[in-house]
Amino acid sequence: MKKKFILPLILILLMGVFVGRMILNMDVATVDHDSHESTPEQGNPIARGPHGGWLFSENGLQVEVKIFETGIPPQFRVYVTDVSGKTVPLNEVDVVIDLHRLDRVDKIHFKPVGKYLLGDKEVVEPHSFDVKIHARWKEQSYEWEFAQIEARVELPDEAIKNADITIQPAGPVKLKNLLHLSGEIGLNEEKVVHIVPRLDGVVKKVFKDLGDRVRVGDVLAIIESRELADAKINYLAATKQTDLAKLDLERQSLILKNTSQMLDLLQKELDLEEVYRELKDLVIGKSRELLIPAYAKLSLAKSVYLREKKLLEKGISSEAEYLLAVENYKSGEAKYIALREKIAYDGQWAVRQKKRTYEIETLKLQTARQKLFALGLTNQEVGTLSNQGEHAFTQYELRSPLGGVVIQKHLTTGEAVKNDDDVFLLADFSDVWVNIAIPAKDLKYVKLGQVVVVKDDNLAIEAKGKLTYLDSIIDEKNRTVTGRVVIPNAKGHWRPGTFVTLELLLEERRVPIAVPTKAIQTIRDWSVVFVKYGNFFEARPLELGTNDGNWVEVLEGLKAGEQYVVKNSFVVKAEIEKSSAVHSH
Repeated sequence: MKKKFILPLILILLMGVFVGRMILNMDVATVDHDSHESTPEQGNPIARGPHGGWLFSENGLQVEVKIFETGIPPQFRVYVTDVSGKTVPLNEVDVVIDLHRLDRVDKIHFKPVGKYLLGDKEVVEPHSFDVKIHARWKEQSYEWEFAQIEARVELPDEAIKNADITIQPAGPVKLKNLLHLSGEIGLNEEKVVHIVPRLDGVVKKVFKDLGDRVRVGDVLAIIESRELADAKINYLAATKQTDLAKLDLERQSLILKNTSQMLDLLQKELDLEEVYRELKDLVIGKSRELLIPAYAKLSLAKSVYLREKKLLEKGISSEAEYLLAVENYKSGEAKYIALREKIAYDGQWAVRQKKRTYEIETLKLQTARQKLFALGLTNQEVGTLSNQGEHAFTQYELRSPLGGVVIQKHLTTGEAVKNDDDVFLLADFSDVWVNIAIPAKDLKYVKLGQVVVVKDDNLAIEAKGKLTYLDSIIDEKNRTVTGRVVIPNAKGHWRPGTFVTLELLLEERRVPIAVPTKAIQTIRDWSVVFVKYGNFFEARPLELGTNDGNWVEVLEGLKAGEQYVVKNSFVVKAEIEKSSAVHSH
């Protein structure tokens, strides 16, 4: 019975011993898994030790250096023996390793852990560096060097230039939280003009065709119109009538002024000779003819009255003769005063009448001029009508009210057109509208004034604008709201009808370091960019953060100011892969 249990027990013990040896030598079993390309300074391959590491020996001391990274972050392990393979007490050996990378030197110190010395720092990727080993044992110093290169390549300046590899320093970037939308380029409807003739006529000549560019004031076509001729004739007739009315008003105003001067002069009761002398060069008209004789009669009646009064006082004349003289004087005075008043009133009335006539004629002239303006004539054209020949009176020049491009044309030479026919359609393409379809579910993120980037991937162009319009109604069919952005189009690349993509900026966040998405390549399981030192390019594994589609935040792996490849990084990756400068993990 006891013999039945002894055999299985022996088998179990043997299996335990075997498993124990497997565990103790686990690091040896991973040698091929962690093979790195390495060469000593002299260029000869370095011997490998029993643990798969690089083996160095000198003056009785043997050191095996290994990067161990199975299940843990990469760390240096150093196994120390004498040349016969006998273990050396680890507390008697002091080891320091300097890793000379392209951008820095990592100094690693060691302490005993079990059967080996363990480095105090993680050996971060890439494992590409010049290694300098410093050891001290039994009062002696030892130094070894070798190069461990991976994910690195050297490119001459000419190759960099030919491949159009672009370098820039790493630095802060504003990451954008974007809402991606679609839209369509449309005409700026505030800069589209329908051209109508404004009068009936027959097309005599057409100067512009589809696609032609026009400037403000350019003649588009010439139309012959009887209506235009009538309007021009009415204007010229009104001009002449107004000029005549103005002359009449000026003459009547002068007569009124001179008449007032005559009335003031006669009020001084001067003798007739002096009155004639003062008034002989003045234009007075009929008032002079009426008033001067009345003044002469009054002066005579007054002198007779004064003489008869003296004679009566002396008893020479009879009272009857005196009373007759008084009657004649008072009667003449009354008539003279009445005539003065009438002349003064009639003069003012005549001026008012002439002024009214002038105002009426002026209004007719303004009406005739405004009609010409309404037909499209300019101030200069109206001003030169009197110099035009009769043949030009019927010719109407159809002009462009804005600069732009002819996008529709609906007339030909000899065609009869109506005053409301839409004969040309002009559009100014200096800026265009982008009509956006915004899903109703995204409206909570959208507000007027937000910055929008418009992109045409086919032409590889983009432009910026602001959201200037947001419809108040949701489309029942597609559940979207129409938004609008105005973008500049000085070069005419943005054509109405083109479908575009848009990025609506919701917020911005500044990060210390970010790289363009196009700069990132994949090597092994790393996301890398290629840093440049001199003519060396080396893959730099990155820990990435937020991605806004154009830029990616770098949390670790790249320092501010480091030069890295931002354009054509795939060329560098291809060169590294060709050089086999990537170890397999």
